[in-house]
Amino acid sequence: MNTKNVKRLLTYLRGSTGLVVLSIIIGILFGTATVAIPFFAGKAIDCLGDMDSLVKYIIYIVGLIVVAALLQFALIKMNNRIAFTIGLKLRNAAYEKMHRVKMSYIDKTSAGSLQSLIISDVETVSDGMLLFLNQFASGIATIIITLLVMFYINWKISLIVVVFTPVSIAVSTFIAKGSYKSFAKQAEIRSKQTAFVAESVNNFRECKVYNVTDVRINGFDEINEQYKKTATKATFLSSISNPSSRFVNALIYAGVVFTGCLSGIGGTISIGSLMSLLAYSNQFMKPFNDLSAVYTELSDSFACLARIFEHLDSPEIPQEPVPEALPDKNVQFDIEFKNVSFSYVEGRPVLKDISFKVGKGESFAIAGPTGCGKTTLINLLMRYYEPDSGDILINGKSIKDIPRSELRHYIGFVTQDTWLSDDTVMENIRFSGPHITDEEVFEACKKSGCDSFIRKLPKRYNEQIENDRDDISEGQKQLLTIARAMASDPAIMILDEATSSVDVVTEDRIQKAIRELLNGRTSIIIAHRLSQITSCDKIVVIDGGKVSEIGSHDELIANGGFYSKLYASYISG
Repeated sequence: MNTKNVKRLLTYLRGSTGLVVLSIIIGILFGTATVAIPFFAGKAIDCLGDMDSLVKYIIYIVGLIVVAALLQFALIKMNNRIAFTIGLKLRNAAYEKMHRVKMSYIDKTSAGSLQSLIISDVETVSDGMLLFLNQFASGIATIIITLLVMFYINWKISLIVVVFTPVSIAVSTFIAKGSYKSFAKQAEIRSKQTAFVAESVNNFRECKVYNVTDVRINGFDEINEQYKKTATKATFLSSISNPSSRFVNALIYAGVVFTGCLSGIGGTISIGSLMSLLAYSNQFMKPFNDLSAVYTELSDSFACLARIFEHLDSPEIPQEPVPEALPDKNVQFDIEFKNVSFSYVEGRPVLKDISFKVGKGESFAIAGPTGCGKTTLINLLMRYYEPDSGDILINGKSIKDIPRSELRHYIGFVTQDTWLSDDTVMENIRFSGPHITDEEVFEACKKSGCDSFIRKLPKRYNEQIENDRDDISEGQKQLLTIARAMASDPAIMILDEATSSVDVVTEDRIQKAIRELLNGRTSIIIAHRLSQITSCDKIVVIDGGKVSEIGSHDELIANGGFYSKLYASYISG
């Protein structure tokens, strides 16, 4: 257990301090009530011949039972609220953090792992907190008050319990330390399980197409087997903690019985007091047993908590000032890459000393073989990553000096990977902001060519859609993402394989709409289909991470360089 993580967890109690204090008070009262019951039970036994006193003590006992039940109900209800409020805060913090981390963190972390952390790990921490809260205050109160009452009844017999209690605690602590490591490993493998399942579900068709279903099943079986072994070990260690401490407690109880009986024979203790002491010897050890059991269960929570805080401590994108008013999108922009070099992994450069300029209102294409760094240039322009050296300028100003929110306000971006939120068609097109009117959505859909199939949907623009809906083709989804970019009315348009999922007829319709959209706007286009970029004002050719050529399509063909060979290969293929 990391005490630093525990202290940090306590900071999430802010705002619930009053409830925590009230929970502690109720827990103490509950513990006091339960401790008082055996005391009055002993008194009742000692006055069996006195009916009035017996009835009085029975009334006390029944009253304490009712009070204890009510206090326990209030305690559980209150602790549920505290524990799951902490879970709410942790889950919100983990999700919000996901939107602030650097892109490199998202690239290196599987979606399944993040899902497991935000949902399962936080739930495990909440459950652990609930167990702890339900036992802590009442358990401590029970231990202290029970010990005081026992010494009040007979201090000599009580010493037996006190002397041997550390043995029970030592056994529980030793086992709990071993279980923590196993629970940490279990949490790690559970994350891999979630990631593997998410990957299989998201790529179900590919698994079927390539007939690798059995391979995936075997892969999951291996992870599941690892989880079984780790979970079995962790659960076994946590399970033997309570029986081990109970075994020691049984020996202590036997000692109390033996010593108490000798005292009873000698007439130094009454039968009622002896019965109270026997009840207290069990009651005194019960909180230790419960807390030790809770501690082993908390091992799983602590392991998950460590993963959550590791996520919360991951590097963030530096905070930037929010512009008071965003500039008019109608302003034209030029873009300049100035001696830009970049590498995802240190020592393995993807881009090397890249320099070119996109003029105001120009359509600029980036061409080159797969893996040459075309999309990386866009990642740098969008400030998903920062260049290792060099700079990128917009209207002569470094994008490092432009807040990301302002920079992206200018830009419309259509990627080759379609994504739709679980919402209506209208809200998906209006994704960039509520300021977009219904009329602007309709116009964007007509220009992009998706209006015709939207109107065939049962609820048209109010139809609920999601990314994995089967009755909407990939091409139609791509049309929706293009309409979304059009509706945002950007000053700079970036198309990264934007028509990769559409047929030739649809592509021709989109190209006409794109030409209208790009008219007067600065645009950057990436396309493997070189026919899509022949009409661009300029084309920069990237080869091996360096600028190979720059010019119009006709100029590059006339030069007979790398682009000319690339284009010849394209039209012949």
